[in-house]
Amino acid sequence: VGHHNARTSPPLVSLVFSTMAPPGAGAMALVSIPLVQGKAEEALALFKDHALGIKYTQSQKGALSFDFGIHTAEDGSQTMHIFEYWVEVADYAAYIAKRRDADLMKDWDPVFGVCVAGAPTIQWFPLTASYVN
Repeated sequence: VGHHNARTSPPLVSLVFSTMAPPGAGAMALVSIPLVQGKAEEALALFKDHALGIKYTQSQKGALSFDFGIHTAEDGSQTMHIFEYWVEVADYAAYIAKRRDADLMKDWDPVFGVCVAGAPTIQWFPLTASYVN
């Protein structure tokens, strides 16, 4: 397979597909959290710096990789999206049960809660395929 753009790149002799998911990944989660206007940077900082943010998540059995993005809609509302990779679906199910334990999350929920504008959408499922250029 060849492709040539005379202005910017030499011809490609072949396309090589490799996985985008980290090695060992068998499950994914997509978490979407509507944010209070003006709280996106604070929300990201909390995930990065708070002991019950991403550090806690990464310490869980089966946790592999996490990508964060902020989407800003035309009306200015913002949503944090977290793409997560886990070893297996059961690992994520066990983790999310801990996140839903109010006593365990008593130091996280009030701090992060001021950034949240509505109920998060959480979906988790087996990893089916992964491609990267």
